[in-house]
This record gives sequence, structure tokens and C-alpha cells, in this order.
Amino acid sequence: MITKNTKIVVLMGGPSTEAEVSRNTGSAIAEALSSIGYSVIPMEYDPHHVVEKLKEAGAEVVFIALHGKYGEDGTIQSVLELARIPYTGSGVTSSAITMDKIMSSHLFKQAGMPMAHSKAYYLKDGKEAVMEDICRNFDFPVVLKPACEGSTIGIEIVKRKEDLPDALTRVFKVEPRILAEDYLDGGEFTVSVFDGKALPVIQICPHSGQYDYHSKYTKGATDYIVPAPISDELAKEMSEIAETGYRICECKGAVRFDFKTNKEGKPFVLEANSIPGMTSTSLVPKAAAAAGISFPELCEKILMEAGLDKV
Repeated sequence: MITKNTKIVVLMGGPSTEAEVSRNTGSAIAEALSSIGYSVIPMEYDPHHVVEKLKEAGAEVVFIALHGKYGEDGTIQSVLELARIPYTGSGVTSSAITMDKIMSSHLFKQAGMPMAHSKAYYLKDGKEAVMEDICRNFDFPVVLKPACEGSTIGIEIVKRKEDLPDALTRVFKVEPRILAEDYLDGGEFTVSVFDGKALPVIQICPHSGQYDYHSKYTKGATDYIVPAPISDELAKEMSEIAETGYRICECKGAVRFDFKTNKEGKPFVLEANSIPGMTSTSLVPKAAAAAGISFPELCEKILMEAGLDKV
């Protein structure tokens, strides 16, 4: 049982390209839990010595505040399972699936969740062959995504055929596995799911018109409207889709599902985020606040679900 005397390590940072975002998340979580009386130890993630450092700190529970590779992809979850240290969020398999855009798209489509037409491509097949296949199977603009990056890192929106070679070079530098996807030109939304239940839908309105890394992490660059100014029917549809994704991936804790609509207003799932940003102004806390849950209370609720032997 977790009490105010339990030694809680908030694990953040590490080698991921999203390390700085993770440190912001971890610092906010540590501050929130400390403010309501928990014994919290913030810790930088050192993959080579993580178990040793956790044991030195006397960690009884790990609150995972990591983003991206080695933190959100099941890697640290497997280490903590082996070390038998309870941790927050989803388990090894669930984390690996939701992090991987290629694998999660297969699973979501199989479950009947609406997703844009997409196809996986691999650098080993040769850039020329990939380029030819994309031109055969997609209209422009087309979206290219690294399979296992977050925070929109490496995403390319290719508006013209002649821009495809350079875009492919850039995205393949990020990762040798990518997903090509139809471009959706409607609104952008996100649905946070906690403990299997959807929180209020948020509409995302970037001033630039594109929700990229700059729009996500530059103060004032994007407006977030919660509850989203949409019909009850659309809100219910997206909420049910997100809850389905949470259930079929056997997620735990707070997971965020991102959506975009087409010009007819039909919603499509973009991806799932098993460890979403958790500063007091991040999307999950905004949705929780709209449901009457304060940021410290949300962190405490996630903490209370820490455990082992997860899927």
C-alpha cells in the first residue's frame, strides 16, 4: 500500500530526444506530489545504472515521467518488472505497442477504430523503391512519421511530389521504419483516458495552422479549448474510440489519444501516448481540470495505481 511515507522516485530525462520535455514533466509531478505530503525523490534516468541508483535511493515506487525511446516504449517497464519495483502507467507490451505507430495502427484498424489510410515503409528496402510506392499509393499532401518518436519529432508533411526525396531523407535519418499516412485537413483534438474512462475532449488550435514541435512547446503558440466546442455526438464518438484503444491495448494510468477530422468532420485516430506530458499546463491535466480534478490530485490518482505484473 502506498502512503505518504512511501519512498517515491520520479524518473525523468535520460537519452531520449524528448529528455527535456520529460524533465519538465517529472519536475511538475515531483512538485505536485510533494505539495500534498508525499516523500518524493526526483531522479535523472541513467539506463546503464538505473536499478543500482533506484536501490541506493531506497525506491519503493517509481513514477515514470519519461517520454520517447527507452522510457515510453516498454524498456524501463521491463527493467522495473525484473527488479520488482512497482511503477506507474502501462506495462511492457502495452507501452511497446502504443509507442510504435506501425504496430498500433495494425491493432487499432483490426479493432475497427477509424484511422487514415497508411502504409509502413523501411529504409532497408531502398529510398527509391519507397518513393515510388508512396507515389502509387498516396495523393499529396502526405504525412511521413518515424515509427517510434513522440512530440511530433521527425514528422514531415509533404505537399508536393518533388519535395518527397528530401523529406524521406530527413525522416529516415530519424528512424529506419516510417509510416506514410493520408493528410487530414480538419480540426485537431485529443482525448485523455484515465482508468478506462475518457476525460473531456480538447480542441487544439495552433496559431501557425500546424501542430508541430514549436506549436506544442512554445508558450502562447497554440490555443487549447476544453471542453471542445463540438457536438455532443462527435465528443461521444471520439471518447468511445479512445476508450476502445485504451482497452484493447490493456493500458494503465493516463493515456492520451490524438485525433484529427477530415473536411467532412469524421474523426480519425492519429496515435496514442502512453506517458503524455504532465506539467500543470499539459493536455491531460487540462482535461482533468475540466472534470474537476486538480493537478496534484491527478498525480496522486496515477500514483495509487502503481504496480507490477502488467501486460
